[in-house]
Amino acid sequence: MNKWIVSACFLALAAAPVAAADVRLDSYRNPPSETFRTFNRIYLDGVKSGLMAYNALIHNRGGQQAFCMPPDLVMSTEQAEDIMLKSADKRAAKGDTLIAILLQSGLQDTFPCDKNGGR
Repeated sequence: MNKWIVSACFLALAAAPVAAADVRLDSYRNPPSETFRTFNRIYLDGVKSGLMAYNALIHNRGGQQAFCMPPDLVMSTEQAEDIMLKSADKRAAKGDTLIAILLQSGLQDTFPCDKNGGR
């Protein structure tokens, strides 16, 4: 009997619609609650880590990096948020713009690479 219940629960969860997996500027700036504000910051931290990891992979494979941070810089979530929000203001971004795109653009503005793709 327990196998049937577990199977039914799994099937119900697998068939349920999936929530959006991205955060847009409006929902980042105006979260409906403190819980959403916390989730948004966790999401931004994950985006930051992903962009930095991908950029390092490109560098290690000899490709051209999107941005060139100083090697000794440890970027906090607060710094990433500041860079992302400044990027949004600079581009007069609309509320439906993905914060991941704004952070990437902001990192390129803040930490540009020289013409050879290096620091």
